[in-house]
Amino acid sequence: MMKLMLAAVVAVASLPVAAAIPLEQALELCRAEQNALRRLSCYDAISAVTASTVVTSHTATSATATAVAPTPVVPAANTTGPKRPEADFGIENRKVDTDVPDQIYLLVKEVRYNPRNELIVEFDNGQIWRQNGTDYYKIAAGEQHYIKRGVLSSFFLGNDSNNRTIRVRREQ
Repeated sequence: MMKLMLAAVVAVASLPVAAAIPLEQALELCRAEQNALRRLSCYDAISAVTASTVVTSHTATSATATAVAPTPVVPAANTTGPKRPEADFGIENRKVDTDVPDQIYLLVKEVRYNPRNELIVEFDNGQIWRQNGTDYYKIAAGEQHYIKRGVLSSFFLGNDSNNRTIRVRREQ
């Protein structure tokens, strides 16, 4: 059985441009191959044959092109068409904007705490940031602090006068 499959793969791999085996049958032969490397080379051979058939059919004259049956072409997976929302699902946060700063300095307008004793800081530009966790952080209105971008979409609040930072998230 394996020798028969190997012979079929070799036959598909050595197909001339005008192949007698239909595309669907050649794909079935490749799909049945158990060895991954041989299966990949089989698919590569099919794509090379169909690509060369498409190129020769486009360069042929119109009289010859009407006499030859067109070979179905499988579209590439990474075509540049209109983007669907499903294409970015799960990776939308991985897009890197090069013009976004890694750190901004802001002046503290108001400091308050929520019932869970988490720090809520309002800055002079209207942004409100809430502390993640309940670690102590010394901050007062009128001081200058920075918000620094971390990994995995996290942000840290700190200032230049000490080494202490706390993890924060933007509320508004």
